[in-house]
Amino acid sequence: MYSVKEFKQGEYTAYLLEDTEAGTAAVITPEKGGMITSITKGGEEFTWLRENNYELPERPRCAVPVLFPCCGRCADGVNTFDGKAYPMDIHGMAHSLPWEVVGTDTADGALITIRLTDSEKTHEFYPYEFEVDITYVLQGSAINVLQSYKNKGEKPMPFSFGFHPYFAISDVRNLKWDIEAQVVADPDTNTQQPFTGVGFPYDDDQTTRYYKGVKSPMTFTDEGSGHAVMVSFDEHFKNAVLWSQCQLGFVCMEPWNGWPNSLNTADHEVLQAGEEMDAAMSIQFENIK
Repeated sequence: MYSVKEFKQGEYTAYLLEDTEAGTAAVITPEKGGMITSITKGGEEFTWLRENNYELPERPRCAVPVLFPCCGRCADGVNTFDGKAYPMDIHGMAHSLPWEVVGTDTADGALITIRLTDSEKTHEFYPYEFEVDITYVLQGSAINVLQSYKNKGEKPMPFSFGFHPYFAISDVRNLKWDIEAQVVADPDTNTQQPFTGVGFPYDDDQTTRYYKGVKSPMTFTDEGSGHAVMVSFDEHFKNAVLWSQCQLGFVCMEPWNGWPNSLNTADHEVLQAGEEMDAAMSIQFENIK
């Protein structure tokens, strides 16, 4: 049986999606960047919430932030459109804006659709007219994330998109990976080398790996907690990032359409006036103990 329930999560109005037969649940918080803020099965939490970050009016660095209209950092903290520089935070602006609830349903899953549209505020950072819809659908042990990106303006709209899931783990040393990619890249030096495996230096305080030509799905199994997580995605997600602050008990396994600084290069999507693009990703979560 599927259900969608509205409730208060601190200062925010949140929505609890449940599949009671599967014992799974997900929480979506539209006012907090439209992101997933919890994924559970049998009461066990799969996402990771950074202490105090969720409650503060700052960029979310926990759970599952939405990346739009760019992924990663842009050079010198700005994107240049039509010869004018616009400031932009890391991973865009969608993660720090309230989204509108479009509707909910329980016919074929626990479902909520949310929307972000341009405004005077967004034009300070991104001078385009847009509409982004995300439909979250919980079915069994998977949450599907269906996206629609639309150019509502009269000029071509450059953009990139992605997701930044934080997953709770017992220890990075307990993780077994199943990831395939073409190359490991360094966006700071513009160098790359063939992908031969994940190879995290687990004793580092912080570790990042950038992959190009990544194949769906990406999977890890935590032999400490028994959690297995699979992130699947369609052809629009061609890049990925693994990131961990290893001592804090999380790993990020991120499907990206874009690349750091991509809006200042030719390596991004473009929608013509009135055009729309659909994309999809999903998170499947199991406890295999």
